[in-house]
Amino acid sequence: MNIFISHSSENAGYGRALVELLTSLGITHDSITFTSDASYGIPTGENIFDWLKGRISEKPFVIYLLSPEYYSSVACLNEMGAAWIIENKHIMVFTPDFDINSSEFRSGAVDPREMGFFLHDPEKLVLFAERVKEMFGLSANSLIVKRACDKFSMEIKKYQPARKYGTPPIRNSHSSPAPVPLGKPITSIKPASKGAAGSSAPKSRRLPPVERFFEDLTLGKLRDEEVLLVRYASDTGRASFGVGWRIEEEISRIKEWEDLNDLCDTLSSRYEAAVNRLAVRNLTQVSETTSHGNPRQVDFIKEMTDVLLDLPDDLFAKSDEIVRKALENKNEPYENKSLF
Repeated sequence: MNIFISHSSENAGYGRALVELLTSLGITHDSITFTSDASYGIPTGENIFDWLKGRISEKPFVIYLLSPEYYSSVACLNEMGAAWIIENKHIMVFTPDFDINSSEFRSGAVDPREMGFFLHDPEKLVLFAERVKEMFGLSANSLIVKRACDKFSMEIKKYQPARKYGTPPIRNSHSSPAPVPLGKPITSIKPASKGAAGSSAPKSRRLPPVERFFEDLTLGKLRDEEVLLVRYASDTGRASFGVGWRIEEEISRIKEWEDLNDLCDTLSSRYEAAVNRLAVRNLTQVSETTSHGNPRQVDFIKEMTDVLLDLPDDLFAKSDEIVRKALENKNEPYENKSLF
């Protein structure tokens, strides 16, 4: 089996780094198609479209190097469509500035629910390298794999943009507790704070974050994904969430929870928006950062964690309403053809 790197020519630097990683693992030159490098690309005198069509029809393993530039290229989208029709084995690799919530990605030929990884996520990169070893029967030992991945990570720093629109996946070191099926209430509601006379707090008073959250719940001001994220946290016993380069693995946990409860992807498809809205509501705080100071994990504030142990009936009722709506709109299951 050969490897075809589907990419935009504007991301040739990332692609060359991928080629070097693959050859370092033991993939031969003639097994790789990478059109931005003459030594891996189209032979002299060949018609580009006929040649690419022939290569794709051989059913190579396709690495989609997805970026904003990729979705702006008609040629790239044609490659994706052709490979999708033939049902090639494939994996999605995201550039640092790629937005996994973009409409182009979510409505494209490759299913956005499949697992991919951001190429500057070192842990997923090693997993990818090990999977390539397995698929192609390579003998590179763990030291060679580590050195190849470290070199790749150093190389791509030259191409990373200053501004990042997407967020890469997260580490795999924390396993989440087994999800609990929906519909199991925990305890009764904690009433909102009352004034001296027992009436609700005046609207002019600035409520603490948790009280404000449940007031907005009562008033119907919360987004579905906000409610479901709190329900997910309560069901699974999680008070910490992956963000930044850990976001994709958190989404994979959410998908497991959704699958277990036969839900559609309301939360997993809007997770980043949900966690951002809870941050704006001052319900979360950064608990871990990268060596560059970028957040990679956030925790609920203590007051919200306490609520998770005694989740209000109002939230159960609202989340069950959202769940019923989600079940009505649930799509047919998709056959996952991705690498992971």
